[in-house]
This record gives sequence, C-alpha cells and structure tokens, in this order.
Amino acid sequence: MEQSYVVVVGGINMDMFGMPDERVIPRDSNIGQIGLAVGGVGQNIAQNLAHLDVPTYLITVYGDDMNGTVMRNECHKNNIHLDYAAEVPGARSSSYMYITDETGDMLVGINDMNICEKITPEFLSSRLDVMNGAELVMVDANLPTETIEWLGSHLTVPIFVDPVSLAKAPKIKKILPMIDTLKPNRLEAELLTGISIKDNVDVEVAAEKLINMGVKSVFISLGADGIMAMNREMTVHEPTMTTTIVNANGAGDCSTATIAWCRYQGITDLQEICRYTQAAASIALESEKSVPDITPAQVMAKLNRNLVLS
Repeated sequence: MEQSYVVVVGGINMDMFGMPDERVIPRDSNIGQIGLAVGGVGQNIAQNLAHLDVPTYLITVYGDDMNGTVMRNECHKNNIHLDYAAEVPGARSSSYMYITDETGDMLVGINDMNICEKITPEFLSSRLDVMNGAELVMVDANLPTETIEWLGSHLTVPIFVDPVSLAKAPKIKKILPMIDTLKPNRLEAELLTGISIKDNVDVEVAAEKLINMGVKSVFISLGADGIMAMNREMTVHEPTMTTTIVNANGAGDCSTATIAWCRYQGITDLQEICRYTQAAASIALESEKSVPDITPAQVMAKLNRNLVLS
C-alpha cells in the first residue's frame, strides 16, 4: 500500500436502539422511535475515521447471516476497508441493543458479542504486517484478553486503546506500558488506577498514575465536565462545547476517532487535540445517529465558531 492508513481491530455489531419520546416508565410500553444501525466500538471508530478522510481498515469478524450481509454492505458504503476482516460460516453476527432516556442518554444495553472470541492471535498473525504498516492501530477491548496482550507484544506502531466499558477495561491492564494513547472515561480510569475521581485534582492524579505505568498520552473523558489530557510534558482540561443533546451514545467513539485523526494529521499538541475532540463530540451529540455524518470541514467550523463565542 502506497497511501498511509489506520487499522482498527475490534467489534462490529448490528445495533437496535429505542429512544422514548418522554420520560421512561419502567416495566411498561413507552412510545418512541426504534431503529437499526451498524455499530460496535471498532466499527464506529472506523466509520468516524473514514468520514474524516482517513483511509481505514477494520479487522473484525462477522457471521454469514443477514446481519453480517448488512454490516458488510454498510462498511463498503462508508469507505471502511474490510480486506482483512473475515466472514465466519455458521456464526451469529454480533448484536447490541440499547435504550436511551428522553434526553438521548443510554439507560441500559445488552450485547451479544461472542463472535469476537474468533479474533484470536492466530487469526491476527497473518495480518501482522498490515497492522505494522499502519500509522497507528486502534484496539477496542471487545477483543479476547489473550488477543489484546498478543497485540501489545507484537505491534511496533503506536497502539491506541479504547477500554470500552468497566467490564472490559481490565483486559488492557497488562499492556498499559505498550500503549501510546489511552482514552478511558472517568469510571474506567478509576478501575485501571484504583483512584476515586471526584474532582480535577483526582483526575490528574489518576492520569499521572497511568503515565507512570507506561502510557504515553491519556485522554480521560469526563462527560459534561469535558476532557482531561496528560502526557509527560503537559496537562490540559478542555470543557464541553455548548450544544443541544439529541443522542449521547456516539460521542465517545467520535471523540476517540478524532484523537486518532489528529495523530494521522500530525497534530501532537494536547490542547489542540482536545479542542478538536470536543468539537467532534459536540457534532455527535447533535446527531440522531450513533456515528454522525462528520467531516473535517464540520469539525473546523464547529471549533472556529466556539472560539469566536468564547
């Protein structure tokens, strides 16, 4: 391959989501909207990167069922390259169902992602040269623990990691010294460090501990309180941008992709990266889709508009 590219190794799901029109009444039928969309942390990050004009290869697996066909077609439509992904005969494709509250914030989710266990070190070994030829490799923690640890010891390019959830974050503990860029949320950072985060002082202590454990750059998502970033040279706190929240489910994956996009563009200043990230997250929050129709021009326009208002 002559053109530089990014590789994402992770899950792809068929998402089913429900968004109520008004406050949820538990154990009752709620009027709202139900939709289907191709998702999964790995796929969402890959799709955001592709929308941001980054040539992106998604290494994943999917079944030979109807959902697998839909997911494959959607990836092609969104310019996500599946050259090194695989269709598993007789397997059920990964799926994820979630319900939000009336503001778009997730209330509960259920995942059926057993097929991700097929992404083994043996599966990836024949793809190692492709991964090590990338500008960076993004790893999501839906992968089996042994696979994550294998990637940590075999990748020679920068490793970016999304811990995904509290249940899956422990999988990455052994490869923390190999991680270039880590983007946990507040709860995942607490779990990885054992530090209770209640304020800005605590979040800096947690980030510093992760840096001392070997991570080169840490971006801790703080939800409504913005994002905090740290490397060995500087510490940055960047607030959220004022926006109308339509759906909060895709903002995290969008901001993770934006951090990778910045690296791909050669942007290394933490303050600048955090500003781009918050602009992209704001665009995602305003979209009904889990992956917004984001472009570099939209990110720049949102950032410039925010700088003028501030």
